[in-house]
Amino acid sequence: MGREDMLSLVLLAAVALAVWLWGQLRRPPGFPPGPTWLPVFGNYLQVRRLTKKLGSQQEAFAHLAEQYGSPMIGLHLGGNLTIIVSTSSLIREVLTRPEFEGRPQNFFTYLRTLKLRKGVGMVDGKLWQEQRAFVMRHLRSLGFSGPAMQAQVEQEVRVLLEELSDSRGRPTQLKQLLPLSVLNVIFHFCAGYRFPRGDQLLQTLLDLQDVRSRAFDMTGGKLSAMPWLRFIQPEATGYNAITKFNEITSAFCMKLIEDHKATYFPGKKRDLIDAYLYEIAKPEDAQEDNTTFTEDQLLMVLYDMLVAGLEETSSALQFAFLMMLRHPDVQERVHNEIKEAVGTDRPPTLEDKDRLVYTRAALIESQRMSYVLPIRGFRRVLEDTTLHGYRLPVNTTVLVNNWSLHMDKEHWGDPEVYRPERFVNETGLLREDDAFLPFGLGRHRCLGEHFAKCCLFQIFAGILQKFQLVPADGTDLKSTAFGDLILHQNLMTSFSNLDNIAKPYKYNCFLYCSNN
Repeated sequence: MGREDMLSLVLLAAVALAVWLWGQLRRPPGFPPGPTWLPVFGNYLQVRRLTKKLGSQQEAFAHLAEQYGSPMIGLHLGGNLTIIVSTSSLIREVLTRPEFEGRPQNFFTYLRTLKLRKGVGMVDGKLWQEQRAFVMRHLRSLGFSGPAMQAQVEQEVRVLLEELSDSRGRPTQLKQLLPLSVLNVIFHFCAGYRFPRGDQLLQTLLDLQDVRSRAFDMTGGKLSAMPWLRFIQPEATGYNAITKFNEITSAFCMKLIEDHKATYFPGKKRDLIDAYLYEIAKPEDAQEDNTTFTEDQLLMVLYDMLVAGLEETSSALQFAFLMMLRHPDVQERVHNEIKEAVGTDRPPTLEDKDRLVYTRAALIESQRMSYVLPIRGFRRVLEDTTLHGYRLPVNTTVLVNNWSLHMDKEHWGDPEVYRPERFVNETGLLREDDAFLPFGLGRHRCLGEHFAKCCLFQIFAGILQKFQLVPADGTDLKSTAFGDLILHQNLMTSFSNLDNIAKPYKYNCFLYCSNN
């Protein structure tokens, strides 16, 4: 090869590199304002530094919104163009407009869906529409949203209270008990299965969830930003943790499916698994073309249900009890209200909720302040569109900063203060607030909203009817700074890491029987 040919190749390579760099750095026309991003890394390193400085990813996003003077900021995260919205009007638009109903397709979601891109929680389009409708219809027919579900929750509350009575006077980690109660209700209707107390499989999953949660955030964390790092840092990126979690969870769910197949009687639907087996077994001429009812889909639905039980509802309960530890005056008032309205001979039920206004307000206020879902939405733009005058290309990832909504000083006045009274009106009734959106809005609204509300209320009221919660070592949590008590992180890490922050209490608490 001659010298001129070599120079031509070098020049061609330089031009190609320049074009690639321009494509990597180019901000699409009309895209929301935000910091300049780097090739390959995007804004990951900037957001990470800002998160470390401010204490949480949601506060980092809020800071950028203030810095750029915009309710929307545009970033490049997890390999995708990403926007974060933080005001009530924009959040409502994102959660209700059909062009925002997609789900991101980054590397983390690829792993989260067992590399199948199925289920109901992380999919969109025809698959999501058909499967969500099927799951809701059959769970409803099994009683999941009615008296049967309430009775099942009541049973789990009784079992939980018995266990707490046995451990009274000894430090007890509610973190180890609450996910089991929640999951037992879910899997009763999904699989006719109940996890036994002390189940080693569940404990392993909880431990893996702790490890996994430290590595991920709602943008997918380091793994989505740089998937190739899994070959170099499989532990630090969380790749090993999520892979192990997936292996154990999928093996457990497949065993449930195989056990059902061995005892399945055509036409009889004992639970959700049977309903799926009935659809899968339909003759080909009775099925639609390209049916979405497959064994892989059933596996992913069970996986989605298990993850939801491990994370959201049980974490919200743990935060609510943390608030009771931190605010013993509120805890006492809740107990007294339950004692006066319900008594002590039976546990509170949903029929009592209108008489337990302050109890519900205390629970709702903890949901407002909690970090269970500080960043939610996790949407993907399905077609080129505009929002707040900005142009959003198809496949842009959209994140909703729920923390900004729930901690908006202009709306709440003193959002950093735990004050249940803000949800009680002048006539003593529960006050609804449009700026409180723990379950989202629109067609992607939380599938298990009614179940979650039922579990939260009955378990919260059931425990506080019978027990007083105090720190295991007698420490006055009220005198401890709020930021020192809570790990300002995201859905994946909320509560799973609290015992690492709150040492030496570890949120162990003595549970003393209250005076009835």
